[in-house]
Amino acid sequence: MLDFYYTATPQGQQLLMFLEETGLPFRRIAKAQALALVDHWPADGGDPLPLQQSGAMLLYLAEKAGFGMPAGMRGRTEARQWLFWQKQFECQGNATAQLFGTLERQLAERAYLAGEQYSVADMACYPWVSAGGETLAAYPNLARWFHAISQRPATRRAYGREMSIWGADPKVDISQLEEVLP
Repeated sequence: MLDFYYTATPQGQQLLMFLEETGLPFRRIAKAQALALVDHWPADGGDPLPLQQSGAMLLYLAEKAGFGMPAGMRGRTEARQWLFWQKQFECQGNATAQLFGTLERQLAERAYLAGEQYSVADMACYPWVSAGGETLAAYPNLARWFHAISQRPATRRAYGREMSIWGADPKVDISQLEEVLP
């Protein structure tokens, strides 16, 4: 079981999309003070494993679920590159047109950011494009990609869950988070 300490941010949406896509069992703890994940059933059978940082969590979950990373070394490297690239949206939020242009060029001859397979790179970038507030009419490749991902059942579930305001689970003491994170 995963405890997913959810915050209503693009980073939180990335993880919610991944969890919905894979069906990994999780308990969503809304209105958390920080985005985090605690795996109570880590593959190594050890103590619960706490994680922070959305990119690290996505990579961990991809390995755990065996989903979201291309099979070959080049594909995995490209997926990781785009996963880390999406951090630019945080740092350069006012340069949305430039970032969208980069995505447009990347998607010109491929279905997804890391090739023909949906990956963590797509899940990482999608919420930022969604939150960008820009029209996609000037970016036909990006618009095609965005539409394809928006039609995925897991994306619809993730955004259907997020767009409502949920209260914290009264059985969960959020102060637990501080006890398990490094």
